[in-house]
Amino acid sequence: MRDTKERILNEALSLFSVKGYDGVSMSDIAGAVGIKAASIYKHYSGKEDIFHTIVRSFEEKTDSIFHPELLENSQYMDSSPEMLVRLIQHTFQLYASDPFLSKCRRLFMISSFGRPETGQLYAKYFITTPLQYQSGIFAAIQKTKASKELYSPGKDPFIMAYHFYTPILILLQEYDYKNVTLEKALKQIELLVTQFAEVYGL
Repeated sequence: MRDTKERILNEALSLFSVKGYDGVSMSDIAGAVGIKAASIYKHYSGKEDIFHTIVRSFEEKTDSIFHPELLENSQYMDSSPEMLVRLIQHTFQLYASDPFLSKCRRLFMISSFGRPETGQLYAKYFITTPLQYQSGIFAAIQKTKASKELYSPGKDPFIMAYHFYTPILILLQEYDYKNVTLEKALKQIELLVTQFAEVYGL
């Protein structure tokens, strides 16, 4: 029973990530699972219930990546360009290659214009939250290095986050459209972060 429920969720997500939420019917989902459409209602109240279950799972996974307490981790106190490279490469790989996260990202993106609430999810998890999280990292780096007289304060951490994150988001889009391989994207991240660190004196 549980296996069928999970299969429904996984097949629905696969379809949503290609056709968008509005482009998929309950019959489509049932056909992909290999069951009758009526059988889905033994597990979910409808397509919206399936969608919200996907969103809850996504939020749980994402909150573990961008948890505020991680900013208190001592690794940021002695940060280095190499550490930032590893951090961003790891996060990029998760959103590019993890089957669940990557499909959710595509679902939110392609459904965002027809469903404003879905667009808000995309904006929150792929624009607002990463920018806030990374500005927090840069603020922590600034504070620590300034106290050690290794860094001249005054640069806006949020603007730094924009400069830092924008090319990463573009790379993610390039990867989606197969304009760049994962290996090349990770190399580009290394070059981008290294140059960013040089420009901002990190």
